[in-house]
Amino acid sequence: MPRCIFCLSDTAAFTTREHILPESLGGGDWAILPDGFFCDTCQNRFGSSIEQQALGDYPFNLYRTFIGIPTKKGKAPWFECWEGKITGTGVSGQVGYEPAAILAASFERGQKSVMRIVAQPRKPEMICRALLKMGLEVVAFHDAEKVFHGRYDEARLYALTGRKDKKWWYLQEEDVELASKFFSGEATAEQWGDGISLSVEEVEDGRDVFRLQLLYLTLIVPLDSYILPPSMDELPEPRYRLFSM
Repeated sequence: MPRCIFCLSDTAAFTTREHILPESLGGGDWAILPDGFFCDTCQNRFGSSIEQQALGDYPFNLYRTFIGIPTKKGKAPWFECWEGKITGTGVSGQVGYEPAAILAASFERGQKSVMRIVAQPRKPEMICRALLKMGLEVVAFHDAEKVFHGRYDEARLYALTGRKDKKWWYLQEEDVELASKFFSGEATAEQWGDGISLSVEEVEDGRDVFRLQLLYLTLIVPLDSYILPPSMDELPEPRYRLFSM
């Protein structure tokens, strides 16, 4: 029987198809959640607010634009920052740039030749909630009964509503050297082929973490609020960054 893994309703409508990895991050038919796990109401809620804000924020906006992944409607990805508008071209590593009006004259006069983008999420809580959503969908994909276990209740509540009693966190790893290979065309076919994955791994006492690998970018979020964040003593910035909500 259909039952939503987020609101737990078994009477809602289940008519839409759900990509576990959003299409704008490269999710295709291989990343589709089986029918009956995600009701239309929750899908509309996630799609119109949470995912929209997460995918338009760092690091997803840089990833989408510099890799050149088109939007769901087939348009070029883009984002705006203080420096101006950056648009994907469809070719990895090549982007279009429209400088902000205040900087355009400086570029024309040769006074400015370097563009700097602030690598800082504006709404890390939306990134975290989007990751939790993907993680729970991966659990459901592999085990239709396990996903309804009470240990995931806090994760599904925070992902759907933003309400929480405890702190949540996610860890981001950004391999700049590897990123340069994808952007310059030096990455091997094997690196491209093995570069995207979604997995749920048990870390302690049956408690899980979700791991999302996007080429040079890795994001890890606990699916249980009792899992403590890692010590950053041996995880140097800026390659590793911890975000807490």
